[in-house]
Amino acid sequence: MSVFAAVMLALAAPAVPMAEKAPAETPYTLPRSVEQVVHAENGEAYHIMIAWPEGPPPPAGYPVLYVLDGEDNFAIAALTARRLARAGARAGVSEGIVVGIAAGPLPRRTRDYTPATPGWAIPANRPASGLATGGAEAFLDFVERRVQPMVRQRWRVDPSRETLLGHSFGGLLGLHAALTRPAMFDGVVAVSPSLWFGDGLIAREAAAATNAPRILIAEGDDAAASPAELTRSLARGARADRAQFLSLPGQSHGTTMLVAMAPAIRFAFAGAER
Repeated sequence: MSVFAAVMLALAAPAVPMAEKAPAETPYTLPRSVEQVVHAENGEAYHIMIAWPEGPPPPAGYPVLYVLDGEDNFAIAALTARRLARAGARAGVSEGIVVGIAAGPLPRRTRDYTPATPGWAIPANRPASGLATGGAEAFLDFVERRVQPMVRQRWRVDPSRETLLGHSFGGLLGLHAALTRPAMFDGVVAVSPSLWFGDGLIAREAAAATNAPRILIAEGDDAAASPAELTRSLARGARADRAQFLSLPGQSHGTTMLVAMAPAIRFAFAGAER
């Protein structure tokens, strides 16, 4: 084949399109949010995630929702809070700050979220059996002395409207804080709390408590203890109307946190009429 024929054949052949350049990929980020590391007194590092509203704070400051297991729950809580706040009066939710506190590895979570129970250990048939427990006081000290002051220093916060939200051991910790440190939070939401821990430790603390913040206990179908009965106990006497029970029919221990998220945010960020 002559050179001329080869050139003509090449020109007549269909053009092969160049490979399209892949679009640039960037990680998704949540606007008006930040993540930072805060160290406890013992030197341990905790990842803290904070999301704040776009608008100016109300005269008294923003309400704050502190969310345990922040690595799983922070983004869901922050986006749900913003969605409900956009609905305004229809949702009954005002704008607020969401603070996620990452639990870290399971051994640390188990230690941090459980009160001291001398002479008692998690039974073999229970979650986290064999792991050390009893670090709740040190962890609550960390939240009270390091995390809360950090949030209050950067944002205008209403200290009378701070709520703690936790699930499972996190719910256990929240109830323990409500009953033993009633001034630390205005409200506590305990979703599927581990009421079996310590052979009824929370029930004993509730019987001895003379004061408590607002409490919302949410539970699905597979509770091993009776959170409804605990709620009735908390609501007796001076704590009447301060404790509520939210039944989550059809939900298991693993799904209750997602279903309880919107009610928890409404509990924490309700309008001034609450």
